[in-house]
Amino acid sequence: MDAERTSNGGDLAVFASGLGKHFGSVVALDGIDLRVPRGACFGVLGPNGAGKTTTVAILATLLRPDSGTARVLGLDVESQRSDVRREIGIVFQEPSLDRELTAREHLDLHARLYHLDRRLERVRRALDEAGLGPDADRPVRGFSGGMKRRLELARGMLHRPRVLFLDEPTLGLDVAARAAVWERLRELRASGDLTVLLTTHSMEEADALCDSLAILDRGRVVASGSSEALKRELGGDIVTLELERIATVEETLGLVAGVRSVVREADSRARVRVTVEDGSRRLVSLLDAARPCGVVEVSLERPTLEHVFRKHAGRAFERHEGGA
Repeated sequence: MDAERTSNGGDLAVFASGLGKHFGSVVALDGIDLRVPRGACFGVLGPNGAGKTTTVAILATLLRPDSGTARVLGLDVESQRSDVRREIGIVFQEPSLDRELTAREHLDLHARLYHLDRRLERVRRALDEAGLGPDADRPVRGFSGGMKRRLELARGMLHRPRVLFLDEPTLGLDVAARAAVWERLRELRASGDLTVLLTTHSMEEADALCDSLAILDRGRVVASGSSEALKRELGGDIVTLELERIATVEETLGLVAGVRSVVREADSRARVRVTVEDGSRRLVSLLDAARPCGVVEVSLERPTLEHVFRKHAGRAFERHEGGA
């Protein structure tokens, strides 16, 4: 169990080592490792097909891995499946509500399945906390997307799990509904020692909610750490140049002092991104180097999580280091 301790000696809520999963000839997971401290909100990011949902399904005991090991709260997800299921909650990517049942009926059924005591009181309190009290006896078919998501969160938390898995929890929601789900998640975490593992395509969501994260691509972890640490690893500011033509401008830009990397966007013959130390001070030199190619537009940004994602898993971009 020593390998399943965090650096400060605390137990991990989620531990995965060398997880592999194939679907026929398709490699969904190719030996991923995860370490999620208790009480953390951990994000799993990646493009479609990266392995995010497969990872959650294995950790939630819905799929068996082909290789590797995984434990949740020290419980093996294969040999102790029933024990794991008692300790976790899950909100699926696809809606899993019965349109004809009311909100109260959904929660009451969940409470019965888990043999919860004080069932009616728990259901009432969960509905109120989710802001669904006034709509408790309405069929779900009349609920908005945000109301349905809040109901699914309430159901996933009704039996007081210690680990909550969320697969794309705000997919398809408008801005107001998404903000309401975020606020509810913050309230749930503040109310106790809850560990949350969520998958998301939203860089904003990961930045807003997650203490740390892992970026998956083609079934592998290609980067991990806190959002701020991953941004710092980019090594500078981001200058984007839109040009009339590219030619060999990457080589020229690569010679400017302070430039760390030059990336040409694969879907644009005339746009490059330059990572450079102190972009505001180097901007004139970059413009001079790019002038022969006709500068149409220029922008300067501080590194964001989107830039991190593009570096590690942005398949629409090609990397050019020193013109290579």
